[in-house]
Amino acid sequence: MKRRIAFAALGFAALLAGCAHEKAGLDGYHWAYLEAGAEGPRLAYGRPDSDDVVLMFTCQPGRDQVSVWAEAPGKELVLASGRIESRFPGAHVEDEMSETGHLEAHGKASAPALAAFKRSGELTLVTQGERHGLTADGVDRGRVRAFFRACGV
Repeated sequence: MKRRIAFAALGFAALLAGCAHEKAGLDGYHWAYLEAGAEGPRLAYGRPDSDDVVLMFTCQPGRDQVSVWAEAPGKELVLASGRIESRFPGAHVEDEMSETGHLEAHGKASAPALAAFKRSGELTLVTQGERHGLTADGVDRGRVRAFFRACGV
């Protein structure tokens, strides 16, 4: 239920369809940032005002920790920015909102790929050896910086 509220607050619904590789890099996908109450800062990549969310970060300010929710297979999330890669251990979780479930991973908010993402806006989700660009351009770059600033990294 918390995840559904989080997505709705971001302007995205919590229902998921398809896989990250089918959505990443498509027109109309953007980064959204929200800092609301006890749930803390959140940054999500998806299609605004729709049910498509590919990736979402959450953090607790002042802690060098990030939780990542991704529409991706496996038990490890690999994120890259330029040539820098960071791996986040996680677990595949079945849920009633998606036929395929999702990956929940955890790691350092200061991980090298995330630090590079904060600076450049460039982020790539690597799933099953395929690379899917989730680059933040224009206004989205400000949203990315605001998220990391709110997290304290």
